[in-house]
Amino acid sequence: MGEGRVVRARWAAGAAVLALAGCVGPAALSLTPPAVAPTASDSVVTPEEPTASPVAVEAASVDAAQVRAAQAEAERARARAAEASASAAAVASSTPAPPAEVDWRAGEGVAGVDVSRYQPRVDWPGLLASGHLFTYVKATEGTQHVSPTHDDQRAGARGAGLVQGAYHYARPGQSSGTLQARFFHANGGAWLPDGRTLPGALDLEFAEEGDRCHGLDREQMVAWVREFSDEYRRLSGRNPVIYTKTEVWAECTGGDTTFGSRPLWLFDHAQVPGELPAGWERPTLWQRAVENHLDRNVFFGSAEQLQAWAARPVG
Repeated sequence: MGEGRVVRARWAAGAAVLALAGCVGPAALSLTPPAVAPTASDSVVTPEEPTASPVAVEAASVDAAQVRAAQAEAERARARAAEASASAAAVASSTPAPPAEVDWRAGEGVAGVDVSRYQPRVDWPGLLASGHLFTYVKATEGTQHVSPTHDDQRAGARGAGLVQGAYHYARPGQSSGTLQARFFHANGGAWLPDGRTLPGALDLEFAEEGDRCHGLDREQMVAWVREFSDEYRRLSGRNPVIYTKTEVWAECTGGDTTFGSRPLWLFDHAQVPGELPAGWERPTLWQRAVENHLDRNVFFGSAEQLQAWAARPVG
């Protein structure tokens, strides 16, 4: 205890003795103790700041470690993103831009020809040198006829470096589309995924004699073309190209619009492509003229797109 508390205690004891002895009256006694200057030990002690428990300290340390780990991971993520962006930019700079879209309405594209037994000898290297990059060769007709020049013409075109394919001359009045597709596929019309073989084509024209639509009404003709198309796709994995004229399609199918997903080879000898058959928004190929005894054609795309179309496993 402090010295002030000792003085007050002694004074209180003396006052009590005097009162009991009757030396002084109660009124004479002052119960107020004499003022005593406080000492350092009597000063009010300010409580110390509470200290954290060991558990709290440990938790705070864990939280700080987690924050540091998260910051480090975020920094690594930013570094990975920057690296990926730089890599993508490098790839983009080394990848050639896709070829520009050609204007098919102006007749722009890659030149080619189609041939049959009426052109038994073809200068394939000369055609390639003059910019003709592809050819279609007649393979079959109906279910009885195989072109005698098909194999040699295909071999010559392939040997010269042209992309080549076969076509089938349709005889819808003779047998079903299914049977003719099988005959065509077995005799030169098969497609190969080698990047040099075009999908087979169905040549649908007016009949040379008799009924112009081969004796079939419009519904029957649509069903026949669908049979051929479906069977050829089942056998080869590719949709056949449909070669026809707008007038033929309108008269013999009634302008059916359900074949637009098949590639169109437009038969239209003119300066620029004319009206398309119903159901198609654009042609893939265009037979534009006969020059020097050869049917002249255009593929509406670039040389790279022609190669890609030949290699594509569907369509």
